[in-house]
Amino acid sequence: MCSFLRTYLYIKNIYLYMPRKVQSKYHINDKIVYHANTHLGWSIVIMPDNVLIDNYHTNIAHIHPNPKKHFIKNNLNEQDQYKILEIVLLHLDVNNGLILELLEEEVNDYHTN
Repeated sequence: MCSFLRTYLYIKNIYLYMPRKVQSKYHINDKIVYHANTHLGWSIVIMPDNVLIDNYHTNIAHIHPNPKKHFIKNNLNEQDQYKILEIVLLHLDVNNGLILELLEEEVNDYHTN
């Protein structure tokens, strides 16, 4: 194999498999919200509750309400990550914390309006 082809394949593998990540961090009341974007998808994590909203693996936004049972996920109607992030931040601010059932309802109702 010529060195040019070997170099090309090496760079292609780095581009395809190396995670490129952009992350933001928001402090709302006593919660910290992390928003991460990679070429594989995006995620929003609410700490210290460890509630995860993402679209990895399925490309459909879903919420993992129980951090100990990651396989449990509820699909969301809204798919836009920035709208979901805005809803999460507003929810935490208005309710002075996380009310998981209400948050899920707000995200799903936002899409229908």
